[in-house]
Amino acid sequence: MADLLVLVAIGVGTYLMRAAFLATAGARPPAVVTRLLQYVGPAVLAAIALPALVAPHGRVTSAETVPALLAAVVAGVLWRLTRSLPLALFGGLAAAWGVTWLLT
Repeated sequence: MADLLVLVAIGVGTYLMRAAFLATAGARPPAVVTRLLQYVGPAVLAAIALPALVAPHGRVTSAETVPALLAAVVAGVLWRLTRSLPLALFGGLAAAWGVTWLLT
């Protein structure tokens, strides 16, 4: 019974959140909110990507974490230097493979 109540509460909450956006569709958010909304995308991306870098298979071990972190650093540096996304991705992939080969 408690599970059913939780599901109903989640359903009602979801409906109310969506209805609130529909009801205020014409209104403009305050300036502070508008200024802060530009940081939501990068924050969500970081929240999704960081656990995959720090604990790729659900646990933090040097054999799994070091290649992922090094690949991210190499890809970031290559992208900053060349502005070429394919080069950055393949460079990070090569770094991850190389470090994994060295550690195993």
